[in-house]
Amino acid sequence: MLTDFLQLTVAGLSQGSVYALLAVGLIAVYTVRHIVNIAQGEFAMLAGIGGAWLTAAGMPLIVAILVAILSVTLVAVAVERLIIARVKNLTTLFSMIVTLSVSILLQAIMLLVWGPEARGMPRFPGENLLIGGVSIRSQEIWMLGALVVVGGGIMLFYEKSRWGKALRACAEQPIAAKIVGISPVMASVLAFAIAGFVGAVAGVVSSPISLSIWSGGLLLGLKGFVAAILGGFSSFRAAIVGALLLGVIEAYVAGYIASGLRDGVAFLILILVLTFRTQGLVLKPTAVRV
Repeated sequence: MLTDFLQLTVAGLSQGSVYALLAVGLIAVYTVRHIVNIAQGEFAMLAGIGGAWLTAAGMPLIVAILVAILSVTLVAVAVERLIIARVKNLTTLFSMIVTLSVSILLQAIMLLVWGPEARGMPRFPGENLLIGGVSIRSQEIWMLGALVVVGGGIMLFYEKSRWGKALRACAEQPIAAKIVGISPVMASVLAFAIAGFVGAVAGVVSSPISLSIWSGGLLLGLKGFVAAILGGFSSFRAAIVGALLLGVIEAYVAGYIASGLRDGVAFLILILVLTFRTQGLVLKPTAVRV
């Protein structure tokens, strides 16, 4: 039925928006340091679990959201300063190993502090919509809105602003960046802060629907990684489109074939992209001018 098809599409777009935010965080770091941050999904889980714990303790929802996002942003900065910055000759491959270790460490901390139970934040304010027989939950609107506001804002910052172009210049020409007064150290810190921020936003807006659990970050982060691959790890726009497509395809597979095959979609897409189209959805290489 058409109604079922549209309902699955809405669900897929809302879930894809979470993948898109994670992809934005991954590209934000990669374009500055050429680092693939495997711990990106843990930033989302940490914010979701932390926010759920704070609201359960009696903290008002809006305050819990702000505290969770700020705390995870600071955690991301601490990861960069205490771990990433201290590793010499950090190649892209080695960065994946290092950040995978960070991912496992954050998982262990979440398990130790909050236990193995999944937690969910209360639903955000808003009314559900019913359009042509298709139900759109208010939380799904928040998820899509977060992508438009936060993801779109970060994309425009990197692509249009002077500071954003300067950040990307640190990865392309680090020596030239120093000459013109751009600090690679501050650029790296800011890139990780942005990654932590968007990851935390993804975690808190998805927590009321998907729930947050200590072990869920790695799989979630890998789906963001697939979306970033679709963007060639350079194009925010292509990554966002790829993430939304991934979410929609997952929803169709779960609704029409079998829910157990849902998570396999991302890895099938990853294999196909790496085999046949390594630049992902990017039509042509892009260059950043400062």
